This record gives sequence, structure tokens and C-alpha cells, in this order.
Amino acid sequence: MPVKIVIDSVADLPSQVVEELGITVVPLNVRFGEKVYRDGIDLTTEQFYQELTSSKTTLVTSVPSPVAFNTVYDKLAEETDEILAVILSSNLSGTCEVAMQSIGLMKRKCRVEVIDSERAVMAQGFLVAVMGDR
Repeated sequence: MPVKIVIDSVADLPSQVVEELGITVVPLNVRFGEKVYRDGIDLTTEQFYQELTSSKTTLVTSVPSPVAFNTVYDKLAEETDEILAVILSSNLSGTCEVAMQSIGLMKRKCRVEVIDSERAVMAQGFLVAVMGDR
């Protein structure tokens, strides 16, 4: 069985790369005032920049819930025995910690390795793209 790769949405990989390499993306949350969006799902890049320039409130991001990672892990565990999660730098976010804690919530068991990319945005995405191409 092939190893399945998980990233968070901050990696900002183009959708064609995500699809081609079979990567699963867990979205971070983006909040403008009372409106909360899942990055890349409820909010496109174009909508993000439009909201950023027009909103009178400050942008706030938050980590995905443990359930978000757990749901992804359990789904992928049906397809593989090994999952590799390459996550946003722990120096910038608590996302890596949540990704690790979520392993304990899995209903299906398989090996899950969480790697702190120590990077963000395309630098993080590049690490994943290089690994997935092998």
C-alpha cells in the first residue's frame, strides 16, 4: 500500500499538484470578524484577498480541530497502512501539535508520522511535492 500524504492548507500547493500526487489537505480556519471560513474550501484565494482589502476587522487564523485531522486520518487508514503529515512550522502555529494529538483519536489504526516542516507556505509545499514525486 502506498504512503498517503497529508498537509495543512498553509502549504498553499496548487490544486493540480495536490490531485496529481494524491495529497490530502486539512484546512486552517480564517476569521474575518464573525465570519469563519475553512481555508481553500469556504474561501478561495480571490475571496480571501477581496475580504482582506474590504473588511474593517482584523484577519485571524486558527488551527484545525483535532476532529478535522482525525477524520482525514481515519479515512486514509482505510486505504493505507502509513500516513505522512507534513505540517506548518510549530514556531508559527499550534497546527503541528493538533496533528500529533489527533493520532490518539483514530478509530482505525495505521502508522502516522507527523513532521514539523519548520516552514510555511510554498517552502512547506515544496518539501511535500519533492517527497510525493519519488
